[in-house]
Amino acid sequence: MVGKLTTDKKLSGSLAPVLMNQSHPTYGMSRNDLMARVLNARGQGNYEVQGFSGNEAADFGNEFEPTILRKAAERLGLDVDTEVSEVYHYGELFSVSLDGILKNTALALQAQDGIYLMNGAETVILEGDGVLESKLTSAPFTEVPPPYRGPWQLQMQMMCYGAKWGVIATLYQGVRLVLNVYEADPDMQAKLIEAAEDFYARLEGPDWYPAIDGADAARTWGRGEDDLPPVDLEPISETVMKYLDARRAAKAAEALAKALEPEIMSQMAVHEKAFLKDENGDTMVEISWPTRNFKAQPEKIVPAKPARFERQKSISVSAKWLGDDQ
Repeated sequence: MVGKLTTDKKLSGSLAPVLMNQSHPTYGMSRNDLMARVLNARGQGNYEVQGFSGNEAADFGNEFEPTILRKAAERLGLDVDTEVSEVYHYGELFSVSLDGILKNTALALQAQDGIYLMNGAETVILEGDGVLESKLTSAPFTEVPPPYRGPWQLQMQMMCYGAKWGVIATLYQGVRLVLNVYEADPDMQAKLIEAAEDFYARLEGPDWYPAIDGADAARTWGRGEDDLPPVDLEPISETVMKYLDARRAAKAAEALAKALEPEIMSQMAVHEKAFLKDENGDTMVEISWPTRNFKAQPEKIVPAKPARFERQKSISVSAKWLGDDQ
């Protein structure tokens, strides 16, 4: 195992799922974050980037990587190089580093417990060296790894190395090692190339991707310019109307909940907990109305803070557009 080898100026294997807009739903960055990262590395900006900076699980992944690679190679009956220090490229589009290279001339491999052939066959003939990617996760076992846990990354690695096959070796919850064997997929690789060409073209603007959520939008367009004229939203009028309908419905639902709440509180009186059972006698809801205790606090002097700007992560709509009669 070696440290990070690839440059942030170019698309790399670990960020392949981000490029394909299929990064981890919690820890992954957006395509706009990826653009910002590349632009920053190239000295073409100083953008805010939201990305996963590591945690204890990631540290354990690095710690156990040599063992995962070695055990995977043993299960396949092949030798493995785990000290790969070379960076492999696919033209000007991609650069990848490899966890391991499985040394092979030709191998007839059968599907078995712990080895899944992802082409759906019972037997596959693997020719030439294969690339090996190590993963460790606390997630429950699945026969097919999610897009953010190796499949896109492995296809990019195969393209760069020139391999016809590769393996994702995943240690699930510290107790179950599973090997997913993939052959080079021309369709997936073509999609990677198309997405990469679009990505690099967008850098020239930059021409940002549509935001995936409010936080992504706030980072991407981090500071508004109040001297610009209002934007005509006619091209997305349907979206705007759906948004207004949703906000009105939420406002009406919240008002109804507030109106009903006092009757529930009156029924509870001095009790702090309540419940409601269904027709089968099973509890369908539990309600809590706790008493909070606040300790005395000494007077505090708030320290001075420097001026700063931060785009809010949601848009504002005047109450009159949401049906407020006042």
